[in-house]
Amino acid sequence: MPQLINSNENVFLDYEMSVRIQNIYYNLLIQALQKHCKVFVLRIDIHIPQEIVLQVISDFNHRFIEKEKIAGYDPLYIVAREISFGKRIHHHMALFLDGNKTNNPYQHFENARIVLRNYCGSYGEINECNDNLKNGIMIDRNSTTYNNLYEVLRKISYLAKKTQKDNVPGKTFFYSKIPILPLCNEDISRYFQSLFPYLTFGVSNWYAS
Repeated sequence: MPQLINSNENVFLDYEMSVRIQNIYYNLLIQALQKHCKVFVLRIDIHIPQEIVLQVISDFNHRFIEKEKIAGYDPLYIVAREISFGKRIHHHMALFLDGNKTNNPYQHFENARIVLRNYCGSYGEINECNDNLKNGIMIDRNSTTYNNLYEVLRKISYLAKKTQKDNVPGKTFFYSKIPILPLCNEDISRYFQSLFPYLTFGVSNWYAS
């Protein structure tokens, strides 16, 4: 399997990657797939006014994830904090949801907007990340193709890029409170082989560094 980070017009070719963040999202994805035969994955970018961003992001995340839990989506998440070249702090979130309960990204974007408006009115922004990689991707354990799994890994790998994470105030990332195992390439291939009965996984380089 090619390194996923280099596919799709080499969007991330020039980025160094955090192995630690990659390991966390592999853990989240595998645990979500162990619980649900379908997992719906999407990325959300969160922009909060700079004067309140560090105070608001934790409360926003707690309220948003609680809202998703109450709706029955059983969310797992990871959020990466970055600071742009213009010195503006922003956050990228990857959500892993029960795909038996949802297949529509827009209801989750709307939930995020509702929660964010409670903190900063119209001054915050939820970006739907509809770039050249589609957003809101369903992974089905009964799939006979690798396509959606690879598309998900391409989409969420953006969170692991090291650029824009230097000198970030506070935490560089935070995630669902679940046990995180150190997964090597062999572990990931073995987990995926057990989860996808109609596909074959050799030991591949799942990490881009």
